[in-house]
Amino acid sequence: MSIKRMSLRFNLDNEADRKAWEHLKNITDSKNKTVIATVNQFYEPHTEITETIKETIRECLQNFSAIKTETEQSPELLTEDENLLLDSLDDFLGDGRH
Repeated sequence: MSIKRMSLRFNLDNEADRKAWEHLKNITDSKNKTVIATVNQFYEPHTEITETIKETIRECLQNFSAIKTETEQSPELLTEDENLLLDSLDDFLGDGRH
């Protein structure tokens, strides 16, 4: 059996370290098992809760259907003044038909 040892230090002046220490010091079970389980959950996030969430979403959406209706947009009609303005802009800027 191969055993690897690791030592942890907690700087209680650092908020993240202090929070971690507070959590660990209140554990009544094996701190070693807790740390191992936590590291594994962090690096393997697809746990039972993920599958439960996916299944819940599937169940909620199984009878859902969406229908997209197309609405025809009528072309925007310009007033005579707007058409004259656009014509004068074409003349001023050049309409590319020369």
